[in-house]
Amino acid sequence: MLVQLLLSLNWQSVFVLHTRELDRPFLFSLEASGISYVDYEISSSTGEHVSTIVRDVEKVLKPHLHLLLICDATTTASVLRHLSGLCRTGSNSSVDWCHISRVLVVGTADDLPVFLDVDIQVENVALLELPEKQVDSNTKPRMWTLMFRPTGRAFTDVTLSDKTTTNLTEVFPNVKYGYNGRRFTLVMKHNSYGFGFETVNGRRVFSYPFRIMKILAHYMNFSYTVIPPREDAWGKDVNGSWTGVLGTLQRREADFASDMLTIHYDRAVAFDYILLPIAESKRFILYKKEEDADGDHLLLFLRAFQPTVLLMFGLSLLLEFVLLSSVRLIGKKIGLQTNSENNKLEGNVRLKNTSAQNVLQTGFEVYGATIKQGSTRTSSTDSERILTAGWWMFTIVFSAVYCGTIMATLAVKVETPPFSNMAELVSRTDYKIGYDSSSITESIIQNSNLSYMVAFNKRIKDQSIKDTGLLSNNITTHLQRVHEGKYAFITSLVILPLARAKCQLEAIDSRLSSTYTAFYLPKSSPLKPELQKAMYRLNDNGILQRTFQEWLESVPKETCHVEDFPKVVSLIKTQSIFFAVGIGVGSSSLILIAETVWYRTKHQICHR
Repeated sequence: MLVQLLLSLNWQSVFVLHTRELDRPFLFSLEASGISYVDYEISSSTGEHVSTIVRDVEKVLKPHLHLLLICDATTTASVLRHLSGLCRTGSNSSVDWCHISRVLVVGTADDLPVFLDVDIQVENVALLELPEKQVDSNTKPRMWTLMFRPTGRAFTDVTLSDKTTTNLTEVFPNVKYGYNGRRFTLVMKHNSYGFGFETVNGRRVFSYPFRIMKILAHYMNFSYTVIPPREDAWGKDVNGSWTGVLGTLQRREADFASDMLTIHYDRAVAFDYILLPIAESKRFILYKKEEDADGDHLLLFLRAFQPTVLLMFGLSLLLEFVLLSSVRLIGKKIGLQTNSENNKLEGNVRLKNTSAQNVLQTGFEVYGATIKQGSTRTSSTDSERILTAGWWMFTIVFSAVYCGTIMATLAVKVETPPFSNMAELVSRTDYKIGYDSSSITESIIQNSNLSYMVAFNKRIKDQSIKDTGLLSNNITTHLQRVHEGKYAFITSLVILPLARAKCQLEAIDSRLSSTYTAFYLPKSSPLKPELQKAMYRLNDNGILQRTFQEWLESVPKETCHVEDFPKVVSLIKTQSIFFAVGIGVGSSSLILIAETVWYRTKHQICHR
């Protein structure tokens, strides 16, 4: 019966502790069934000796330790007490003993009260009472399993199946209920952003991963304690010893890190991460918007187009003037009348259009068409009509684009960022650049082969000698310097809500790389398979995505003042048009004076 039960539980190996000599047929049956075993006779062993034996065998039989106890009640209770002591020594080992391991005790119903007096931390303990050989063969074996109840642990009857195969959950029903309220230790870094946090034990932790962790705790039936890392940092490798959150995992002071840790190859060597990732993030450059104070806008009306556009327009204007003048001069020479009013009587004087006058008139017509004004001249040749019509079409479109651009420039505030990517930022010597040196950002920067990143890496190493704040682990320090201006902060966290909540801040994609954020475990942690399955279920059910959206909505929305449209145009921005008018009036006055002097001089000469 016992061997059959072990086979149905799929025990491939078993550790047998006994206080009496085992029946040889039982051992032969184990061997014949393919179950490997290690047996210890412990009737004369001390508690310390038992602990040593269990520790040694646990190393050999990892990851599953199946323990069969065939002892008297007192010795069995002592062994369970020592096993529970092992549960409290080292978080990774505790998971092996307390959750994964199975303990099957061969005893009687009279032993139940003795076991309840023991503070048993092992989660899966069952007591099997076999009928004595002298008893009628119809007597069936009985079994009790140690269950978790709101009032504590208690034994519950287990109805054994009459079939040859016994379901695992019939013997150890705790397996059905996740981690059965087991208390895990979680490590989380302090959230110094001032948004998107929850308060746990008087500390701020990142709300989004904490919400996912609470969902996991409910889904897998475990409780938790959140502790801070020794150093308030994500963690970096210092000669094989990690600091911060990762150092807490490496020292096995926590069962896992439910935090915003980025997946990276150097971390994967020393730790395990739980897939699926809880978020994908990019590296952003956070900076303060530069003040757009009204300055000197004398050339504002020339800024509607780039210099090359203005140059091409000037050449086109000159070409149109030359071609139109040439067409009219050629037409006049070959006898084509290009103007029905070429010879016009004004009073009793007949005026003749000279070539110079014709060219001058053409120039004013081209200028008039450029500013969308008509002309009193009527073209009489097809070549002149086509040339003039083409120029009109060109100037209509060109002037429309110009006027629209000027209107937008005057009425809409256009913010031009001081840089658009990482390369431009690195070239700005007036900007200081900082990042959290305990984050994975440092590894990305140091391992980059891009020329500007190599230069930046050398530059920040030199500057950080005098200014250690550039590599500070304190996010608040970086944010304060960003608010002071001329400071850029590189971060891999979800930064858009922060930029939205802080009106003076702006974030742009650094284009360094995209990264994935996940929960982390100590290396070879037995928690990984079950947590990873649960994470996949949360993703398949859309819970991860929904949780992220709920967290995003909890972040304060933008409350920045938005200027009305159109905005009031200041005098300083329109000064150029007043200067243009002034220059026109001054030039006209000078020409009028010159004309007056010239005509008076000519009149005096004519009357002499």
